[in-house]
Amino acid sequence: MATTSKQPEKHHIESSPLVISDSFEGYPLNFFNLPLHYRDDLKSVLIPYGLVQDRIEALASRIFSDLHIHIPEQLICMCVLKGGYRFFSDLVSKIQNENRLRNDRSLPMSLEFIRVRSYINDHSTDQTEIIGLSDLNSLKDKHILIVEDIIDTGVTMVALKKELEKFKPKTINVVSLFTKRRNDKKCIFKPDYSGFEVPDHFIVGYALDYNEYFRDLEHICVMKESGIIKYKVAGGDKVEES
Repeated sequence: MATTSKQPEKHHIESSPLVISDSFEGYPLNFFNLPLHYRDDLKSVLIPYGLVQDRIEALASRIFSDLHIHIPEQLICMCVLKGGYRFFSDLVSKIQNENRLRNDRSLPMSLEFIRVRSYINDHSTDQTEIIGLSDLNSLKDKHILIVEDIIDTGVTMVALKKELEKFKPKTINVVSLFTKRRNDKKCIFKPDYSGFEVPDHFIVGYALDYNEYFRDLEHICVMKESGIIKYKVAGGDKVEES
């Protein structure tokens, strides 16, 4: 009698975020190597570096699978500096790994870098200024992937996407490593791809900064209230580049 083998189910990678529950307060600091200059300012490790890397690898695989773009077209990967540079670098590198390892298809890419001014201390400002977008007319009929570190209120991303749409690109997709559940207001933007949904904590690390500090911290950590006060910028009317 002939036997038939069951084909394995295709592995499905979620584009929606891995949700960190409100009840999870993070891991104790004494289980991790942390820079001495920050240890007294941190409450816990919310997401270890290794988990961040695994999730980025999964997002890269999903993006590679979803976006079918062929030469002479390219996917314009647009990094939102400064916070997004680590995520951007690792994501692009992992997509490049897919390009090297896959024989059936590939995803051509080009890179752009922009800045969006919106952050000061632990609050978002209402004004948004986009810096670094030169030759905007060249975006017409192009495929764009905006790479952001964290989407908080969503105001900045709505403004950025609206600005880019003026130049009639063929597609715009957004990938964010983090989205935040805010207690005080609802996020008005949902990215196409997201790594983690985090509680309404003030988090730093993996290039997420607080007034230019903590970008050199590998793990995603929750700040103590005393740390927020310690690194707070005097004068809440200043504008910070995210």
